[in-house]
Amino acid sequence: MESVTSDDDDSSNYTWKYKKEILINIVEKGVKVGYIAGILLNVDNLLNELKSEEALKILEFTDKEDEEEVKNFYIQVLSKRESEEKAFYIIELFIEKEFRGNGIGGKVFKVLPSFLQNIDSNISCIYLMPGPLERINGKVKYIMNPKNKQMVALKNKLIKFYESVGFKRIDQTEFFIEKIS
Repeated sequence: MESVTSDDDDSSNYTWKYKKEILINIVEKGVKVGYIAGILLNVDNLLNELKSEEALKILEFTDKEDEEEVKNFYIQVLSKRESEEKAFYIIELFIEKEFRGNGIGGKVFKVLPSFLQNIDSNISCIYLMPGPLERINGKVKYIMNPKNKQMVALKNKLIKFYESVGFKRIDQTEFFIEKIS
């Protein structure tokens, strides 16, 4: 895996105090087979320095679907939990179709905790919300349709996979957590 960090905001010092967007390329045998798009969250600062409406403003993104997901995560999970120092939230984990089913996802989650701790040693948790992604017309899109039995089955398969690599559902939410040391 290799990390490509990005910061779209010119006020990066202010933004980094609370969040930093990170793109991690998943590389197998020299070939990019997928990626993880996520955000590094300074949970301590978000919860202790900001009012909820200020925190939600910090969690704005150009992609409104991602923004809605992360804001729901903040409202349903972060604002109700005991504070961690820093956490990594996976917005998208995508593996190209032709590379799926070869154990790459399992390998990713074996190395991801130490990979993230090389970025910042205070990361204590990885969070995500399982959802099926596919490449459509060159763009990766969330394809979940709760009325489609095949999509529901695919989402349930993703949930079982994430549980098999150590993630646990958080209360009655759609979000999952893996604690790392």
